[in-house]
This record gives sequence, structure tokens and C-alpha cells, in this order.
Amino acid sequence: MELTVVVNREPEGFWSQVNELPGCFASGRTLAELHEALAEAVGLYLWNVPAQLHGAPPGLGRSTIRVSAPAGP
Repeated sequence: MELTVVVNREPEGFWSQVNELPGCFASGRTLAELHEALAEAVGLYLWNVPAQLHGAPPGLGRSTIRVSAPAGP
């Protein structure tokens, strides 16, 4: 699944919103921390468990991320 993420910078770090998932936001002090928080936010929104994000962490502005459900037991 592909989703559109908009990443913004603030003095304390970064925050993002997922366009296709109303109310789905994540934040982090670094882009790497934001990437982890984004996986958790998207996964909890869709499947109630953290998701797997594929590819490099998103940069500032609008980008597309690839997401998949976590592997089953």
C-alpha cells in the first residue's frame, strides 16, 4: 500500500501527517525517529499493531511511503 506523507520541521524536530488517514500524525526529534513513529502510527491506525515501512525515511515536504502489515506469527 502506498500513502502520501507530509513532513514538517519545527524547532524541536519533525512532525508528519498521512493524507489518506485522517487524524494519523507522528513526530520525532530526528527524521529517523519520525520514521519509527510513523510506522507505529500508521500500523495502529490500520491494523492495531506497528506497520512495516519500506524504503528510505521520508524527507521534508510531500512524499510517498510504502507500507505493509506486520508479518504474522
